[in-house]
Amino acid sequence: MRIFSDKYRPVHMGPFPLERLSRLEAMPDLSLVPAPRQISYKRPDQPESIINAMAEYQAMLDAIRDGFVNKTRAECPDDPQERANHLKAFGYFCDAAMVGIGPLPPEALLATPFVNPDIGRLADDLRSKQTKTLASGIDLIMADLKESMDAPPTSIDHHNRALVFLYDFPRDPDSTEPGAEW
Repeated sequence: MRIFSDKYRPVHMGPFPLERLSRLEAMPDLSLVPAPRQISYKRPDQPESIINAMAEYQAMLDAIRDGFVNKTRAECPDDPQERANHLKAFGYFCDAAMVGIGPLPPEALLATPFVNPDIGRLADDLRSKQTKTLASGIDLIMADLKESMDAPPTSIDHHNRALVFLYDFPRDPDSTEPGAEW
């Protein structure tokens, strides 16, 4: 059951009337945020865990994220507010429960970025192994992945805004359910 009607709301405003919430000008105290830890996709004591299977795919996604960028620029509104509205509308189109845009202060960045330790192994595999699949289009995907692996690492130090997509989930898994520890 819907509590708020979004029938006549602009898409970029989302389903909840967040514009009614009070705003603060001051940034929160980030020193209270716990230090981040690098995610590990290795569970040697649990060989049946799906987390072990995620390492290869996460390495591919990390490599592509830092890979080459298409030189063709898309049209983008010059007005920052209109640009923000477009990005927020896209987030709601992707079924985000809430979307927010705000400043990204330098103290929110890691002093030393995390690097996925599986990327090096993936790069060696791509250079030395032949793809064994008949899947359609896999040659193009593998060529893009190899090209991305050769790209130099990038930084986000030049960014001054953050775009946050908040997704809800129906419930926490019960600790007795299979896969709850995942």
